[in-house]
Amino acid sequence: MAINLIATDLNGTLLHQDQRFDKERFKRVLAQLRAINVSLVLSSGNQYAHLRQLFKDVMADNLIVVAENGASIYAQDRLIFDGSLSADQQRKFVTVDRHQPLFKDAYVILVGSHGSYTELGAPDKLVAMARQFYDHLHLVADLATVDDTVKKISISTSPDQAADLVARANDFFDGELRAHDSGYGVVDLVDQRVGKLPAIQFLATKLGLTAANVMAFGDGANDVPLLRYAAHSYAMCNAPADIQAAAKHVTTLDNEHDGVLATIEQELLNGRL
Repeated sequence: MAINLIATDLNGTLLHQDQRFDKERFKRVLAQLRAINVSLVLSSGNQYAHLRQLFKDVMADNLIVVAENGASIYAQDRLIFDGSLSADQQRKFVTVDRHQPLFKDAYVILVGSHGSYTELGAPDKLVAMARQFYDHLHLVADLATVDDTVKKISISTSPDQAADLVARANDFFDGELRAHDSGYGVVDLVDQRVGKLPAIQFLATKLGLTAANVMAFGDGANDVPLLRYAAHSYAMCNAPADIQAAAKHVTTLDNEHDGVLATIEQELLNGRL
């Protein structure tokens, strides 16, 4: 069955370690995909504004952006899905949940529609690192004062503790919110209906497609549900062994050598699928 939708993670997958990518090759591949009626989905935990800036030179009609781990989906710069937290969910987290032992000493960032927000007193090193990935980061005295629609809540931990925090957070929220390991020691809390897999399923339904029409690439724990879903899934060869085991295939080249673009060229554009 024809492939009509390709979804790729960014950090550790499409992007090089320095956040760059081969723009000319990307544009060429995107144009070739458009010619055969294939859409390419950029799927990331990053904010849409950050992704829009990162890919500003290569935007095209068949490029779809899934941001904030699925809380926002944009097509042709238009929001087609909004999975923001409700006002009640936001209020409960900042007034009650934030002060529970699970999160009491955590570095927390609220990612909103108009900016990102963290508390005064956060370590300078963490704030400096956060500014690289969170646009318009504001330091506030109290997260309860934030007047913005929150897309997701990011919680910083050590990479080796992220899986445990995800498990404990999902147990704590019991379906009200969903925790995702976004890699690099960041755990994202989103609405229960939000995630990379639900985002791709939403797009597939909208386009009249099934898993058989989907190709997917990833390298992290939050990519696993999508890798298991897509009929043509590829874990990066630089991904951990357990991530590779979740996919149908493993790329020959890593992210530093454009493994995603090379695979698309070899397996799809050369007519093999």
